[in-house]
Amino acid sequence: MLSETPPQAELNKEVVRRFYEAVLRVSGGPDFATIKELTDEQEVELNWGHPDSGVHRGAAIGPARHRMHELTGLDISAITIDELMADGPTRVVVVATNGGTDLHGSPWRMTVLELVDVVNGKITKKRSFYQDTALLRDISLEREAALTQKA
Repeated sequence: MLSETPPQAELNKEVVRRFYEAVLRVSGGPDFATIKELTDEQEVELNWGHPDSGVHRGAAIGPARHRMHELTGLDISAITIDELMADGPTRVVVVATNGGTDLHGSPWRMTVLELVDVVNGKITKKRSFYQDTALLRDISLEREAALTQKA
C-alpha cells in the first residue's frame, strides 16, 4: 500500500504550526534552531499604524519587528494561535490573538491576521494585520515619547 502524501496546503500549515510553536515555546524561550530551519524570510509587512510600519526586507526585518514589540508592549507569552487556514500552493492564513500592556500597565488584546507565504518548506514572507491599529499607534507614540525623554 502506498502512503499518501499530504496536499501542499497541509504541508505548509505544518511548517507554520511548527514555526509558531518554536517562537512561542514557554520553557527556555524561543527555539531558534527550529525557527532558522523553517524560515528564509525575505519580506515582512507590519500595518500597526506607527511611522515604523510598512514593508521591511532582509536585515531590516528583525529590528523592525523588535521595535514594534518594544513600542506596543507586546507580551509574547500572551499570543495564542487560534486558527491556521491554507488552500493554495503557498499561502497560510494565521488567526491569532496578541496582547500586551501600554505604558501605564493597562492590558490590551486584539485579533491579528497574518498572511504567511511558504515556499519549499520555508517561510519567505509575512504580512500582519492588526485589529486596532489606532490603539497600537497611540500606545507606540506614547512609549516612544517616554523613551525619548529618558535618553
